[in-house]
Amino acid sequence: MKNTHKILYIVIMVVIFASCKNDPIMFDSSKTFVAFTTASTSVAENENSLNVPVMVAGLPGSPAVTVSFEVRTEGIANPAIEGTDFTVVSGGSVEFPDGAGIANINIHPIDNDLFDGNKSFQLVITSNSKNYPNGAESAITVTLKDNEHPLAKWIGTYIVTAVSYGSPGAWDETWLVTTEPDENDVNKLIISGIGAEGSDPIKATLDLEEMSISLAPGQLIGDVYTFGTIAVYKGTDAGDDIILDEPLLGVIHEDGTINIDLWGHLITDGQYSGQLWDVFNTTWTKQ
Repeated sequence: MKNTHKILYIVIMVVIFASCKNDPIMFDSSKTFVAFTTASTSVAENENSLNVPVMVAGLPGSPAVTVSFEVRTEGIANPAIEGTDFTVVSGGSVEFPDGAGIANINIHPIDNDLFDGNKSFQLVITSNSKNYPNGAESAITVTLKDNEHPLAKWIGTYIVTAVSYGSPGAWDETWLVTTEPDENDVNKLIISGIGAEGSDPIKATLDLEEMSISLAPGQLIGDVYTFGTIAVYKGTDAGDDIILDEPLLGVIHEDGTINIDLWGHLITDGQYSGQLWDVFNTTWTKQ
């Protein structure tokens, strides 16, 4: 019985294999489409240029094709104005002489000395010379990031040296942290990367008059050590406990450096819920 099943299985596999060899999957021109490679992208307004890729998914050697596009700002809360905030160096179309591949729409941001927030616009594919259908991404949103943000000195990437109170030297940690502006509050930064890459973001408030930074207690950064979800609190001077109802305070410097002492990590769930992971004295060096 087992041998019969085995022989039958071999026959079936041979038939399937032969069928696959004789009937390969082919790409033909009817499957050609035009699309952007992503739905959104961004560039700082003080950068020189941004290339936005457009794709014609087809067979190399097909007839040359021209893809036309236009700028739109309908429905965008803070629209970027062509000629004032940016220019489209590529004009209103891109060429594909080989009939397939990727070509770039070149955007040139125009810097200004004002803080007017991040601005956006859309590039929309309107037509192509061969009437190919559009793919899923027929439009792309381009965001121009304002480099005059009041917290610009403290926006970016940091190497954070976290010196342990529990065992200095042995339990020290190093974090690669990014800070981004909070679109809803110009006095706040969104911080990611605490403890480990991919940590949940938390928020900090910066006071430029006092040159201080503060974080509300109990913000969660996720299970960054695989022992349970970590909450950030102010630690005690002894480094062996946390304070539940006080903000975590630090100092910001003109060169972008940040110092936050008594940075405490408390495990909030699982087997070790309620246990202190550690308290750190942190120095943030901007990259």
